[in-house]
Amino acid sequence: MRDATKQSGLTMVGFLFVVAVTLVVVIVGFRVMPAYIEYFSVQRALGEALNQTRDPANTAEIRKAFQRRADSGYIESVAGRDIDVQKVGNAYVASVAWTRKLPLVSNVSLLIEFDATATR
Repeated sequence: MRDATKQSGLTMVGFLFVVAVTLVVVIVGFRVMPAYIEYFSVQRALGEALNQTRDPANTAEIRKAFQRRADSGYIESVAGRDIDVQKVGNAYVASVAWTRKLPLVSNVSLLIEFDATATR
């Protein structure tokens, strides 16, 4: 006969801990995902607005072009007036920075800082 050895595996408490951690990660992921989708939309709209203007030094034209894309692309965190255009060397750099406060549970929130840039 073999000696009875202690079985190893995941206990009920261990299983509940794994489920709780997984649940927290999923909840945070679902809360953060729309903010990152909007970030990538802002990045794309900023690049398109900068590249499709005739004169990249004309800040008003870039802001109007961005605002048209923001209105049609459901971008709510950034407006055309928030864009900053600077000349760096021989290139024009359009940038915008903003923060999003995402409520998680009760009085716990997540603050995310975004910074999008485009170069022409």
